[in-house]
Amino acid sequence: MIMRRIFGFLFLLSITACSERTQTTSTTIIDEAANTTDTINNETSFTASNPYGFDTSYEISTKHQPFMLTGFFNPDDILDTAILIRHKSKGKDALFIKHGRTSQTYLLKNGKDVGSEYEDFNWVGEFLVTKKGTKVWNNIVNDEIAGEEQVPENKKFILKTDGIFVHADEASGGGIIYFKNKKYAWVQQE
Repeated sequence: MIMRRIFGFLFLLSITACSERTQTTSTTIIDEAANTTDTINNETSFTASNPYGFDTSYEISTKHQPFMLTGFFNPDDILDTAILIRHKSKGKDALFIKHGRTSQTYLLKNGKDVGSEYEDFNWVGEFLVTKKGTKVWNNIVNDEIAGEEQVPENKKFILKTDGIFVHADEASGGGIIYFKNKKYAWVQQE
């Protein structure tokens, strides 16, 4: 637990230290016949980026504890990272997911990004990993909370990857975000 907090602090510190850098790529062209070198600077995006992939208009959300999870969120069996981040000027929280050893990143800003209906991730109180192999189902049936025995078997499924459980503290409302068909999806869990 102490090592995780130290890692989290160092991670946050490194992001903060790098947050003011703009991302520019330089391409060096060497013409051996003419014996010249040209350098071309290309702006890769309008917003600056930090080394973790999300632009510097976002920062780590210190409101959430934990703010970061690791799990096997896609099916490649390489550890991935999910981080709750906050837009600096809008104050809206988002979920940034980085697939390990790849350049694949996902910025989930609201429920529409996963097939649900919420404006942002500010409401998240519980932020946990739901393990691969867990049987899940949408537990709202006819606007009522339904137990496992009340949900038909054909509406249940086994998570093929780890999921990200997000839920409101001391209230009903939440779900599991999981990887399906090369994007993230939602299953309601009250």
